[in-house]
Amino acid sequence: KTKKSTVIMDITNERNAMERAMLHFSHFERETRRLTENTYRMNLHYEKEDETELLIRVLGFGPMVQVVSPESFVEHIKERLRKQHLLTL
Repeated sequence: KTKKSTVIMDITNERNAMERAMLHFSHFERETRRLTENTYRMNLHYEKEDETELLIRVLGFGPMVQVVSPESFVEHIKERLRKQHLLTL
């Protein structure tokens, strides 16, 4: 059995982002709690081999989702965004 990793992200509930996140990530083990009236924190547990798929799904939420940790996942997101930005220049 492979070791699970955890990504922690804050979700701003605009344009049904919270409902969409619950649906998008329904097959992952997760805990979600409300931080403010409009913000939620989701701890999502995943297999390392699912990281690329998860990264793409998280990016699909745009500014509605902010990854808090781990720093390595945050760096993967930044790198993907840098590459996308270079492609649009």
